[in-house]
Amino acid sequence: MQTIREVYSNPVYETFVAWCSAKGLRNMADLSGIDFSALAMRGEISSTLSSRIKMVYTAYRRQHPEDFLSRPAPRRTPAAPSIVSNVAIHDYFSARPDQLIRITDIVKALGIKRGDVQKVLADAAWAKMVDSTTYFFVPQN
Repeated sequence: MQTIREVYSNPVYETFVAWCSAKGLRNMADLSGIDFSALAMRGEISSTLSSRIKMVYTAYRRQHPEDFLSRPAPRRTPAAPSIVSNVAIHDYFSARPDQLIRITDIVKALGIKRGDVQKVLADAAWAKMVDSTTYFFVPQN
């Protein structure tokens, strides 16, 4: 199996090779989960360069399918909500002790992902569920 640096040896690809190196991607098989167009949309590389990189990758994959057969897809483990999220959500609830609070209101006010809010509220003794999207604050003694 060839390295990314070997396949993308032209100086035109140096930005991409440096990006791969920074992300810990060394071999061509490491690129199997990369969305090349997303790199261009995030401004990390130009859209023209993204197209060229994808063409080279596709050609390499066709020429060397054996490099991609035995590698399992990388698994993502969901990150637990941070302690900052827990405290911010608790503070939001404690500031509104007599109100019904919707998850969408918390997401808008705090800028925390909906899934993280739901994880915090699922384990919180100070928050009681009215329905799947609405909660209320229960003071702890």
